[in-house]
Amino acid sequence: MILSKIFIRNSMRSLTKAAASRQHCYRALNDVQYVLLLCEAKDWQTISPCINHLKAQGKTVHVCVYIRKNDETPIWDYAYLLVEAESDVDLWGFPKRNIRNQLNSLMVDMLIDFTGSEQTVMRYLMLQHPSTFKVGAKYPADENMYDLSIVMKNDARDIPFLFDQILNYLHAIRSR
Repeated sequence: MILSKIFIRNSMRSLTKAAASRQHCYRALNDVQYVLLLCEAKDWQTISPCINHLKAQGKTVHVCVYIRKNDETPIWDYAYLLVEAESDVDLWGFPKRNIRNQLNSLMVDMLIDFTGSEQTVMRYLMLQHPSTFKVGAKYPADENMYDLSIVMKNDARDIPFLFDQILNYLHAIRSR
């Protein structure tokens, strides 16, 4: 049980402010070889085609999945990191050190965040990951925390639309 989300949210605010001053490296899709994808288990059926599309393009895809007690565990033919809500999050709402270390040891060219804005544990993991190119959805209440943000209207979580827009902009980066 999480005592309070105040501590993780305060930490996330400072990480978000630091995001503007961190090293950035914008990449075209052709320049990306290793991708880290953050998602939730409840969205697995929607995320799976995105992963397969990236793999079909020759990308190495690492996946970090947030799973709650009632969620079905995703089945995939590739290694992925599970972050379990009950056992991998401490009383203060932070992901445990071993999860952070495992995730941060993955050196990737691009991090794609498909988690919702209410998912503080995964947002924290995304913010503190050392990737130099982070991509995700920006909702109206969010601060700027990505290098490439796709603005989502009305808090809609349309993952196929988001993925298509990400690919579109990554192709556009190459053409310029």
